[in-house]
Order: sequence, then C-alpha cells, then structure tokens
Amino acid sequence: MNPEKRQVPSPEGEPKTCPECLGRGWVDNRCLTPDHAHKCMYCDGRGFDARENTCRACHGTGQIEVRQVDKNPCPLCAGAGVYPVPQSMTLAEFAYRPGMQE
Repeated sequence: MNPEKRQVPSPEGEPKTCPECLGRGWVDNRCLTPDHAHKCMYCDGRGFDARENTCRACHGTGQIEVRQVDKNPCPLCAGAGVYPVPQSMTLAEFAYRPGMQE
C-alpha cells in the first residue's frame, strides 16, 4: 500500500507526500560544505571561464557539488515518506527501510 494514500487521521491534518524526500523516505547524502566540495572541473576552481564570464557550472564559487551514493533517512519525515507522520504508523510501514528490498 502506498503510504501517501492511507486514510489515517492526524492531529496536524491529513498526511501528504513528504516535500523533502518526495515520498521516498530517504535523501541523497550531499556534500556542499567547502571542506567536502570538490574543485569545479569546468573552470578548474577559478570561478570564471576563459572569457572572464562567471562559470555556469559552479556559479562562480570554484567548487562543485559532490553527490555520494549513500542514502540517509529524510530529516523531515524520518523515513516515513509522508508528513506529518501519523502516530499510528509503524516502522514497518515507513518508506525508508535500510537493509530491506525496496
């Protein structure tokens, strides 16, 4: 059963698909901080191209986002896939279940 289709009463209103994880229950682990960011491969970390225009890939920062393949539970819905999470929802019903087949 699809979690966002459940008819479960909630004190905060009807549960809707979580806007943070889009119902998946997990989010990509993204490194955006300067100590984890990588040098932009398009401008070689300068922030601008050969014509002195702002680099379109890194938007002038010289660093580019690094995506990793690991998944983390959604910080908004804690892995449920719906928000607000109904109190009656069990962990087995959560969308994010590490170690189990998706």
